[in-house]
Amino acid sequence: MIGGIVPGLILSLAFVVYIVVRVKMNPSLAPAASFTEYRGWEKFRPFFQYVVPLVSIFVIVVASMSAGWATPTESAAIGALFTILLASAYRALSLQNLVLALRGTASISGMILFIILGATTFSQILSFSGASNGMVEIIATLGLPPLALIAAMMLVLIFLGLFVEQVSMMMITLPIFMPLVQKLGIDTVWFGVMFLICMQLGLLLPPHGLLLMTMKGVSPPQVTMGHIFRAVVPYLFMSLLVLALVFFVPAVAVWLPRALF
Repeated sequence: MIGGIVPGLILSLAFVVYIVVRVKMNPSLAPAASFTEYRGWEKFRPFFQYVVPLVSIFVIVVASMSAGWATPTESAAIGALFTILLASAYRALSLQNLVLALRGTASISGMILFIILGATTFSQILSFSGASNGMVEIIATLGLPPLALIAAMMLVLIFLGLFVEQVSMMMITLPIFMPLVQKLGIDTVWFGVMFLICMQLGLLLPPHGLLLMTMKGVSPPQVTMGHIFRAVVPYLFMSLLVLALVFFVPAVAVWLPRALF
């Protein structure tokens, strides 16, 4: 998680710079909007009303995992409990909202669990049949340079991102990729950061990128999927550049964890 901080900041900065430059070049892309002007202490109300709750949930979940206080599953439960407490404190917790949240969670969790079930079955069959070990040994005996092998793995992940959901990608590829990475003595933090960048790319890749579907769901009716596909191209390019940066300069990913630990 700490290894992803520097690449994440670089990617975020690249996105922000691109948006600012594009709007400076073509102001019509960001039309003027009306804002409510607050005076005195009222200026801080939007910050405490909208920013603090979201950031505090993020901090609680990530801090509990990073400090080793809780597993990822336990951290998710802590985040859910903290969200309920915040909703109650902000007087937004009602029976209707709670039922809607539980229904949405049940539908999404059910879908993800069936995906995990299929992917887990696939990975277990590979493992019990010896196919995983056989594939690892075959690939290892090819004598490919480690960097070439890692590059091939990244290409496979990007290709899968066109068609496969992220949880399935991890369940299918990690049982094969991780033994190879460990066998070749490759830094697992460096590999993990690049793996996550490829997961993020999969969220943006047409035609089935989850973030693209989300954007379509919240966009005005006149915005088509074609518009969204064209608009996402610069962000894909910047993500690929950051992936290449981490690939050729591993210190971008491993420097901070080594400095802290």
